[in-house]
Formats: sequence, structure tokens, C-alpha cells
Amino acid sequence: MNLLEDPWIPVRANGGTGAFRLLTYRELLCEPDDAWQISLPRDDLELACLQLLVCMTQVMFLPEDDRMLRARIAKPLSVTEFDSGTAPCCDWFDLDHATQPFMQSRGVKAVEDTPIQKLLIGLPEGNNHAFFNEAGEVRQLCGSLAAIALFNQASNCPSFGGGFKGSLRGGAPITTLVLGCGLRDMVWRNVLTRPRVALRQISMSTWAEDQPTWVRPIVDKSIVPWDEIGLIRGLFWQPARVELVRSAANEPCDLLGGEPGSTYSGFRKEKFNFTVQGVWPHPHGTLSMTVKKGVLEQRFTSFTTTAPAWTHLSEFVVPRSLNDANVKAGVVPAGPITQFGEMGGSSLNLLIGGYRTKQASVLERRHELVSLAHGWRDDDEHLPELLALGIDARHHLLDAVFTAAIGREGATGIGLVRKKKGRKVIRTMDDANGFHDVAERMFYARTESLIHETFSNEYTWKTWAPARRDFARKMAGHCRDIFKELTAPYAMKPELIPVIAWARRNMNSDLKKLTEEA
Repeated sequence: MNLLEDPWIPVRANGGTGAFRLLTYRELLCEPDDAWQISLPRDDLELACLQLLVCMTQVMFLPEDDRMLRARIAKPLSVTEFDSGTAPCCDWFDLDHATQPFMQSRGVKAVEDTPIQKLLIGLPEGNNHAFFNEAGEVRQLCGSLAAIALFNQASNCPSFGGGFKGSLRGGAPITTLVLGCGLRDMVWRNVLTRPRVALRQISMSTWAEDQPTWVRPIVDKSIVPWDEIGLIRGLFWQPARVELVRSAANEPCDLLGGEPGSTYSGFRKEKFNFTVQGVWPHPHGTLSMTVKKGVLEQRFTSFTTTAPAWTHLSEFVVPRSLNDANVKAGVVPAGPITQFGEMGGSSLNLLIGGYRTKQASVLERRHELVSLAHGWRDDDEHLPELLALGIDARHHLLDAVFTAAIGREGATGIGLVRKKKGRKVIRTMDDANGFHDVAERMFYARTESLIHETFSNEYTWKTWAPARRDFARKMAGHCRDIFKELTAPYAMKPELIPVIAWARRNMNSDLKKLTEEA
């Protein structure tokens, strides 16, 4: 299967409500958009499919400037333009090429084949177990899903385990893209112009010099400086040696179903070692920078806790320079997000996706949509201020819950005070953290709709002061309600009333300051 010629893009027409079909890359870019939407049974694979299409379009149809990009968004490519753009790399995207198959290496040596399910990040295989999924649940993948899963594993996922390298952005980076009206519109809105690629200090060499890793393999035990990795090579970086294994007979795809066809039942993987010096500035993630002991440290933002995506929103959209004396950590948002604002975009709909991991194990998939109404860019400080307000409200709630649980102040370890002698408390130190975690989960669940409603409402940005006060009061109200619900069962015991009242008084004092400052 060749991604430049064969139908492989799983879509539905009419904004996702139409009949399912596989679309060719040529149809996507050269025909009027019938409001195509990617349609797959997993949100992470849908985002990976979109990202793969963006990367393909980025390297083959790089817009020279904003004028050209607007023209690409406005109308489809001509067949001549399409053929001219794909000609230099017509053999690069063939999943079954004899010598250089897409995202693979020929002749991989392995003791045994790995089941294909291992490519679907988060599903159990071997001795791993999950509540809803079983080992061997997916036994066959069609070419379309195999290509998407290969790209996702190499670009967005933790490595296969010990001895295997991960993506250029780290183990499990967050991907942030701009949501568009239809699939073609969305692809082009996430393609960067040549000057913006150059601004990220990404090398743009000739086709002969800048080739993907399956065409010009990474040399074993080599040291690769980040600034020698070109645009094509970086976007399609494959850090592992893998090779798909075809099924013995035609089978239906276990994810897409349909008629029996050519599928893959597994893959071979082989360890090899190399080192990338520095951090390649991938355009689809948020890059954070800090200076420690005079040394610049860079990393891509990832999900490390159960906190929802909105807690990272300031990093996703507001750039911060280390040259500013008030900035402790510099931030470079994803290229498409910055480009959207620079080209005069108004309401911004962010596609956010990633995994929360523990080493090579995936704890959860995280894929969300966050909308910012027109006017959010008028003052870069307003958005961080709202986010800080929400995070402070959470801190005050958790502080109070921790105080009520064990009679100490400081949910985050700040200002710990010994409980008064003889004072009864709700819980012991051993299980207080569980009480604390329940409060945190309740806070995120209760405030999620308030967050999205506030950020996506133009009123927030047009009438800033009253909107901020309203947001602060509602946040405070949620905190008081959650504290009351959690402590109400214990308030029936007279000996526990003092510690609950003490904790509630402190929380109310902190929340009052929060709303007064608003």
C-alpha cells in the first residue's frame, strides 16, 4: 500500500455523519472538501492520522509565505501541483517497498514476532492486563491502520522498553494542533510556512540530503546533533528498527472491519543504539526552557499528573521569552498555534492529545478539545491570570481538605503545623492522601464545564473585570460545595466539628482574598 496513491485515509463525509470510506491523499488535497472528518474507533489514532497528513503535506507542499498558505486553504491543489509535489518522494510512503518500506527497516532480526496489538499503544499484550481490553484482542491490522500506528508509535509514544529509543520529543509528548472546518482545511491550517519553519531553527536541505530514516538509516552507535536533523527527517523520525509481518491469509481488519484483505499480524523489532545531542524543535508540541546553573534545559510538555489539559493552556498558547526578567521558564508553543494568531485568526479551537505514562507503561490516553473565543489574544496576561486563579482555588480547597483530614495545614507541604494536642481528626496520615485525591478529582470534574464555558465565551475577553470576578466567585462556590460534601458525614460527630470548622475557616479566608482580588 502506497500512502500517495492508494485509498487509506478513514473518513466520513458531512462532518462525520456520512458513510464511511477510505480516501486517497490525492482526493483529499485535489477535490472539493465534502466536510470530511477522520473516523477511527480510537481518539489517539484519529489525531495521529491527522498529524501524519500534516507532516506529509508539510514536506511535499511547503508554502513559501502567508499568501500561498491562504490560497492553499481556499481551494484544492491542481492535479499537476499534486504530482509535482509528490514526485521526489513517490517511493518513501510505500508500506511494502522491497528495500525501504514506510517507517520500517528490512531484515530486522528478532527471536519471535511481536503481536500487532503491541503497536496500539495502551492495549495489553503478553503479561500486561487491562480492565476493558484483553491480550490478543486485535490480531489483524489493515495497511491503513498499520501505517498510522507505526507513525504514532514513533512520534508520540514511549519506546518499546529497555534498550529502545523514544521519539524526538521524549517519551510521551503532548501534541497540539488547530481544529479546522473540514479535514483538508484542518491539514493546511497546521502546515507552517517556510519562514516559520526557519524561525524554529529547523534545517531545510535538499531532497537528496534530507531523507527519512527508512531511506537513509540512522547509523548504529552514532551521535546525531539536533541541528543536523532536517525537516523531513525530523517529522518522520523512526527511532526503532521495526518490520511489519504480513498475515498468511486475507483477513478483515480487527479495527475497521470490512471485507477480508491484506493485513498484518505482527512485527519484528530490533534494538540499536544512537544518541541525539540536544532537542530537535518539533513544530507540533510545546517546548519549555529553563536555565539551571547556567545550562539551558529544554523539554516538551507532557501529561505527568491527572490534571486536565486546561491547566497547561497558558503553555500551549502564550509564548514566554527567557529574556524577560519576570519569566522563570521560557515557552515556545507549537508552530501551528503561533501561526494561527499571527495570520489573524480569531476563535481558536485547540486539539490536544497525549498519554500519561509511567516509564514504558501507558496509564491513560488524554485527548481533549479546548476553545478560546475571539479576543483572547488582546492581552496575553488575561489567559494566564484566569488559569492561575483556577489553580489557586484548587490549592485552597486541597489545603482545607488536608487540614480537616489530619489536623495539619499545607496540602502541598507549605507551612506544616502540628495538630493541637488532643484534637480529633478525620483520618490518619496513611489514608489522608486518598481523601485529598478524591477532592482533587471532584474539583476537576465540577469545574471542567466552567473552564470551557469561560474560555469560549467572548464576554470573558470583552468585559474582562466583571468576567474575572464572576469566574472567581463560581470557582470559590465549587470549592465550598466540595468541602461541605466531603466533610458532611464526619460533621455528625461532635468531636470532629472543631477540626472541620478550623479547616473551613481557613479556606473561606483564602477564597475571600481570591474573589476580592478579582
